[in-house]
Amino acid sequence: MDSKIDNVDGINRRKFIQGAVAGAAVLAAAESGMLAADNPDQSAVIAQISAQHDATIKILQDWIALPSIAAENRNYPQGPEYMAQLARDAGFQHVEVVPTTGKSGVFATLDVGAPTTLGIYLLYV
Repeated sequence: MDSKIDNVDGINRRKFIQGAVAGAAVLAAAESGMLAADNPDQSAVIAQISAQHDATIKILQDWIALPSIAAENRNYPQGPEYMAQLARDAGFQHVEVVPTTGKSGVFATLDVGAPTTLGIYLLYV
């Protein structure tokens, strides 16, 4: 059962992350014109989503199975190291775990030659 902190007004951490990722994907797709009815790449994108569905679910399950909570020193430094590996596996060209005076962060860049840049800040919780 979710704790009070993890379940506010019926929204738990899993629902929040799913919604944030889905929202970012839809915004990025809409901005790029990927969702336009006359886009010839749309069927190729949909086919890839279907083809990679099971593997993507497994990646998300493995990530969720390693809760990393900096304030509790829980699964540290495994959390940022795992997040960095996820970025490398996804094809990010530059990935580094950045040490700080507190807990390390992960900085990664993925340049696909698009005219628009999207920045995402995500905790590796």
